[in-house]
Amino acid sequence: MNMERIRRSTYGGMGLTFLSLLFAANAYAAIIQNSNVDTSPDAFIGDCGVPGELTACIGGWNLDNVDVVLRYEDGLEFGSFDEDSGIYSLMTYGDYFESSVNGDEGQVMARITGKDWPVGEPNAIKIVTGDSDVSHGKPQNCIIGSSFLSPDNSDIEDANFLDSTHPQPVICSSPFQTHKRFKVAMLPASVDDIDSGDGHGIDLVFNVQDETIDPEAEDQIALRSYQVFSKINNYTGRRLSGYKLVIGTGRGSEFKSASESNIEDRLHLSLGRGEGASGGHENLVYDGSDIFESDSLATFSHGLFGAPDKHFTSNGFFDMRTAGFDVQQGCVSTAEDACTSYDNPNTETGEPELVASDIIYSSSTLASHYHETVGVIEGLPFGEWLPSKWQPKAVFFDDDNDPETDATLMVWWDGDNWRGNYDDGFPIIDQAEIDWLAANPNGLYEMGDIEDVLNLGINYIIKVGNGIPGGTFTVRVIPVVSDNQTPPAWCTGFFGSCDEPPYGAATQAEEAIEIEDDVVSESEVDGFAEAIGLTATDGGGGCTLSRNGRLDPTLLLLFVIALVQIFWRHYGSRASGLLIQHRGD
Repeated sequence: MNMERIRRSTYGGMGLTFLSLLFAANAYAAIIQNSNVDTSPDAFIGDCGVPGELTACIGGWNLDNVDVVLRYEDGLEFGSFDEDSGIYSLMTYGDYFESSVNGDEGQVMARITGKDWPVGEPNAIKIVTGDSDVSHGKPQNCIIGSSFLSPDNSDIEDANFLDSTHPQPVICSSPFQTHKRFKVAMLPASVDDIDSGDGHGIDLVFNVQDETIDPEAEDQIALRSYQVFSKINNYTGRRLSGYKLVIGTGRGSEFKSASESNIEDRLHLSLGRGEGASGGHENLVYDGSDIFESDSLATFSHGLFGAPDKHFTSNGFFDMRTAGFDVQQGCVSTAEDACTSYDNPNTETGEPELVASDIIYSSSTLASHYHETVGVIEGLPFGEWLPSKWQPKAVFFDDDNDPETDATLMVWWDGDNWRGNYDDGFPIIDQAEIDWLAANPNGLYEMGDIEDVLNLGINYIIKVGNGIPGGTFTVRVIPVVSDNQTPPAWCTGFFGSCDEPPYGAATQAEEAIEIEDDVVSESEVDGFAEAIGLTATDGGGGCTLSRNGRLDPTLLLLFVIALVQIFWRHYGSRASGLLIQHRGD
């Protein structure tokens, strides 16, 4: 593959003339869209079918190699999903769906999922077009998850996700943490018989139609851009050293990249470099900036790895540095005239030039405790991208007693000890204190997996124009298998099996704390809280387990009630207040 072609800044006169006509003056641009768009006057952008009826968006994502299955909360299959109409069986709280992407021989290469009902509905992926509220020059079109807005974010009075009279869909410009990303769980079949290097392609196929644009209209475009909101998750059973995305046509053994088919001029990928803008709506000014930050193109959860920003008020649980990969774009074909640069159609000077690339790939890793660690910290770094069989265990706190929201990570298991977070220096937490949490009477604490160490959020843009052969194109996701398959520190059993951490078996809550007097003093309760890193400090904002969080009175009340119930039975006294902080994810 000709990766160096992305650095080329000049091209021949013939190529310049052709590309200038194509990208600047052509009055045509292809469109990816749902086939059952709701066009009624009161429709929201992104609406499909009839509001309030069990009809999902269809027609944009091609389902020829996909099987959509509905499941009850216990995993049993039920009902049906009609791929031609989008109609699906009645679902209730806890029900979910899976969209299996199949290979040439029917093997399941990946599972595409979204949020459980009522937050999301089948089939996980929808298309949104014409969202003018996006910022920073991002595309007004997107390929996005099939989620709906919460009461806090919706414009309708009775909003409750899908359990509403007229559910409001999540769109390109929806607020932070509204579940815009669909998840691509890469499965063992995608790395079958691969010892290291490129795995087998997972093919996501999309339908596209030619569309004529008024030649008299201003700001004519030859290419229509779509931002893709997705995560790729490692359920392959192998450590991965990275990933690749290739755009082209066909699927399975018939797949060819855009540059190999000589159609990269009308079908290519972008990382948004040089395509950014300031302002918004009628004040939008394209200034040649980047749409995405360079260290945000392929990242693990900011709640685990990242510094405070406009969305997070404290450091990540494992590191203040971002974890993930550097990302580059390039060309599959090695032909001299493949993947040529072209003038930026959004700036008067045509600078900076853009590149018609058909491949995006991870290069080096970002420095963090995920991939490398300075000094000796048990259990860290995690090493190469972890598979699901090796995800670490942790204790979580359900701060709002709501199963629809993510619980807060409190302590994690390094293979030998329970430990606190990065801000506190990863202190070892006494087992008796963990057992105290396990015995809590209200069930607010629970041991579980840190799934977000598997999930890589990726940012990229698809550009498509008229003349795509067959009216479909394919985004191929390729896992790259690492040559280092060493199990992590907490998985030292037979064939890298992981032992279950000790949780709740050693002691009971009443025996976990030795108390000399009949009355539990405020200092004693606060001392216990400090031992497990749950003390309040000044500054910051939000509810976090880390430092710099503010006091949350709801959490204070919940924890005090739990303490009173435990100690009252034997000591007849009231526990004093305990300041709890939790970290938002």
